[in-house]
Amino acid sequence: MYPRNITLIGMSGSGKSTLGKMLSEYMDYTFVDTDDLIEQRGRKLQVIIDSEGDEALLKIEREILLGLGGSKNIFSPGGSCVFSPDAMDFLREISLLVFIDVPFDVLEKRFRKLDASKRGIIGLKKYSFKGLFELRHKLYEKYAHVVVRVVEHSTDDSFKMLLQELKPYLS
Repeated sequence: MYPRNITLIGMSGSGKSTLGKMLSEYMDYTFVDTDDLIEQRGRKLQVIIDSEGDEALLKIEREILLGLGGSKNIFSPGGSCVFSPDAMDFLREISLLVFIDVPFDVLEKRFRKLDASKRGIIGLKKYSFKGLFELRHKLYEKYAHVVVRVVEHSTDDSFKMLLQELKPYLS
């Protein structure tokens, strides 16, 4: 029997949205990107950070996460979700938490291609990308039910790795 919901966690650029959409199609679940839910309230993530700071975005993100529910969903929260322990505990209760673990060097290459100033990444003003990776990585591992270690592969290969790790939960 499939899990009620699945939540993909990991750093920005780890492929949560791409893999989440693929997984939702495969399982006939609904894909929910919580960053999109935040932005549907009328402001971009980076605008919130620039105008009100990281804490304001964390507060909104926490509220959104604690409001999730239902069944047959693939949730893809922002990478900073792990900074809200009660939200993470809640997500662990309502879903199977899957950490998409991508090596730092791969993430760094992807990150350089992104315009980080528009991504709404909490903590970048205080930490380097490497520092953020180190801080968050421990938390992702702490909360995850399942860890999918993805290396530099094609999206299809990464999806196959995800399905392989989820196999015990999808039978």
